[in-house]
Amino acid sequence: MCENLYEVKTYYAIALDPIHVGAGGARLERVDLPIIREPGTNIPKIPGTSLSGSARAYTAMKTERYRWKDSEGKEYSCAGRGGEGGEKHCGKVNPACPVCVPYGFSRGTGSSMQGLAQFFDAHILFFPVASIVGPVWVTSPLAREGLRLETDFQVQDEGFYPLGQQLQNEQRLNFGWLMLNKGQGRGNIDSLPIPEKIKQRAVLVSDKVFSFIVNSNLEVRTSVSIDPATGTAEEGALFTYEAIPRGTVFRFDVVYNSGKYFNIGGQELKTEGDGDVGIQWVKAQVEKGLKLFETLGIGGMGTRGMGRLKVLNLQKGDC
Repeated sequence: MCENLYEVKTYYAIALDPIHVGAGGARLERVDLPIIREPGTNIPKIPGTSLSGSARAYTAMKTERYRWKDSEGKEYSCAGRGGEGGEKHCGKVNPACPVCVPYGFSRGTGSSMQGLAQFFDAHILFFPVASIVGPVWVTSPLAREGLRLETDFQVQDEGFYPLGQQLQNEQRLNFGWLMLNKGQGRGNIDSLPIPEKIKQRAVLVSDKVFSFIVNSNLEVRTSVSIDPATGTAEEGALFTYEAIPRGTVFRFDVVYNSGKYFNIGGQELKTEGDGDVGIQWVKAQVEKGLKLFETLGIGGMGTRGMGRLKVLNLQKGDC
């Protein structure tokens, strides 16, 4: 029997607030601060670096490795970069640091390792849109199946296909400004670990139409800086920014590698009690950080009511 050296887990998450992960700097577009998009489809996404960076910081908080001192009084911070050259990362592998080993560390000219958890981008799976019958959640074959290029989900180019029971009798339906007729299609989402209300109001559209619906229904906000001297709006400081709206469902993969056969600086990776650093141990440390997404959030504009993301299928137990 072959021993597993890695495990791929697909996570599903729902935005509790709008999510803003900026593309970097202001641009001459419809908004001053756009969000990052997938180049091939122009659909917004959350980069894996945004997920792993936030998860690392939150795991450090939960395991008291955010800022700590060893028995000799030397200060470490296993969250983030770990200083200019990574010198603040403890880099302990025996017993294994619950932050440095799952997420990786680099101590300049000293030891370093790639993290045992590999994060991938979070893509939109179901996108909420206002319609004449209330909110509906839109998906497409490419959104549902990723780039695996399967054919389990099909729909006509200029129509929609209701995946849930509540919309089966609707012959025409608007998606914001766009009106579509009911067409032929197929697909089943019963096995997904998402709220039942979303399943009942889910609609399948073609890949061609999905991008238009998403980009036409993003949340756009206007903000202004406040002059501290007067307490009023500062002249010339008006700016707009966009965000993925509340209620959007994402999915992303994390690959968990076993550290059983790793050797760093001549030391094997061991947990407290001299146990092996296995897949389940790595997953448990990462999910401590993922749990805090729903409280502390990810991305930017966190002081403007944005960022909270609830991961729906974490391991049961105290994460």
